[in-house]
Amino acid sequence: MAEALSQQPSWWQTHKFTIARNTVYISIVIALILIPELKIIKVDIAHNESWLFGERRSLIDGLIPVIAALGFFAILVIVINMIQGRLFCGLICPGGWFAEIQEKIKRKIGKHHKLAYIFITFISTIAFAALFFNWVTDLRVFFYYTNPSFIPMWVAFLVAFPIFFWELYIGKRWCRTFCPTGIYQKLTPHFYYYKPALIPPYTTKDCGTCRECLKACPMALDPRKIALMEDTINRPGLSSCIVCGECVDACTDVWAKKGKPPILGFLHEVPVRQV
Repeated sequence: MAEALSQQPSWWQTHKFTIARNTVYISIVIALILIPELKIIKVDIAHNESWLFGERRSLIDGLIPVIAALGFFAILVIVINMIQGRLFCGLICPGGWFAEIQEKIKRKIGKHHKLAYIFITFISTIAFAALFFNWVTDLRVFFYYTNPSFIPMWVAFLVAFPIFFWELYIGKRWCRTFCPTGIYQKLTPHFYYYKPALIPPYTTKDCGTCRECLKACPMALDPRKIALMEDTINRPGLSSCIVCGECVDACTDVWAKKGKPPILGFLHEVPVRQV
């Protein structure tokens, strides 16, 4: 018995995908904060100037690298989508991470604390909006009505705020249904080199009734079956998978408690079989 317990994987091993993706997400958010704050790249519409590696430049000079960065990420989404599907959503997109955190908060707070959840979403939306507005203006402009950009910036903020609020309020439902990037990735050519699936020879009959992989999936999918399903509006399949690995971590954790390896993993070749 003691030997079996000693062979059980550690918490780090049973949550390796969760740890990895959250590490990447946090690193990206920190970069989104530090790059404009340290004036490595920053556009400041309020003062009609920009900064590149600490040097003051004209506004146009700063817009060029920002536009180039947006173009780079657009190409990155296309390339990743053709290699490993919606991995961008599950590993890189900060909006998806914020929405996922909100989803977890909503589950913990429950339906009986709706006002508290609305308040938390309101604060989260301000932080989320500030994260992006800090790239294009000095945030102090929102408090100085004498600045010519005061009204335009508030108009832009008030237009963006309800969109951001709705995204965070509904959590991962935004990623599942409304996100333009996600819709684009589903409709354009995509490929999954590795797919979540039950490891042969296991089927759902071997799986049991815990359904922890379904509960862990932020996209509300059945990871055991999606690799063998055709995508429909009512039954989303593999093209909705964001390759986050949460399902594999959940399965690993469940089976580790039994002293056995997981029966769910990422496979390159998924054999056709009864699920």
